[in-house]
Amino acid sequence: MSQHCFLNGKLVSLSKATLSVHDIGVLRGFGLFEALRTYKRKPFHLGDHLRRLKNAAERFNIQVPMSDAKIARAIDALVAKNVSKNKEANIRIILTGGEAIHLIEFRPAHPTFYILAEEFKPPLTQYYQSGCTLIVQEFQRQFPEYKTTNYIQAVSLQTKMKKAGALEILYVSDGLVRECSASNIFIVKRGVLVTPHKMILEGITRKVVIQEARRAGIRVKERDVSVQELYNADEAFIASSFKEIVPVIKVGNRKIGNGKVSPTTTRVIDLFRAATHLNHQGRTLINVVL
Repeated sequence: MSQHCFLNGKLVSLSKATLSVHDIGVLRGFGLFEALRTYKRKPFHLGDHLRRLKNAAERFNIQVPMSDAKIARAIDALVAKNVSKNKEANIRIILTGGEAIHLIEFRPAHPTFYILAEEFKPPLTQYYQSGCTLIVQEFQRQFPEYKTTNYIQAVSLQTKMKKAGALEILYVSDGLVRECSASNIFIVKRGVLVTPHKMILEGITRKVVIQEARRAGIRVKERDVSVQELYNADEAFIASSFKEIVPVIKVGNRKIGNGKVSPTTTRVIDLFRAATHLNHQGRTLINVVL
């Protein structure tokens, strides 16, 4: 199957897609992105992702060159072209400042904007059944509330993470748990979900987990979480668009709870999967008015 992307308003073969060597996203790392996946080949909470992208673009004075409706149609076209029937897709939407001026300035109305879609490949089943390990890194992302393309810390730690047999990198700062490199984190203590609320990206999957847990009568607290509190938690899990909900049984060299996948996390997994099933049925979880 020939692969395509949507680049600056056009559907283009990946083999022919090019970016300028003077793009400020390449020269200076000045770029934003969103990442999401499909269920029944429809993007999950697309409206929420696009709102977050627009908020970031406004903050950094980059114009998003397409309407939500046109972006939604472009995604549908890419999924149809790039992903085999009965398969799901992961989608990345990337926005940079476009061609650099004097190597460090840009024209807000002339961005580079492209969309990628490829077959979704979930993490190994063993992580959901037996839980995962996180490595710990003292680090605070710059502009944590936005998805910028600056992943230099996460990229540089991939080898260390894999050697440790870990699935994710947990960022901590000033004695507090922040977030993982590409996930949010929750702990469970006496049946209550607790998740960090400052200096983090407020993920869309995080939002759905909070919403569905509260609907189900599970208490949720959004507040500071100390590293020691994480180590003393009964359970922990991470949440992201591509990973969904993954139990955490070990952080660094510390076992979490009994070191096994436990009941509250299992219930949250079920609640989240039920929410994605509602997306299958055409409920308003996509949140885009076409």
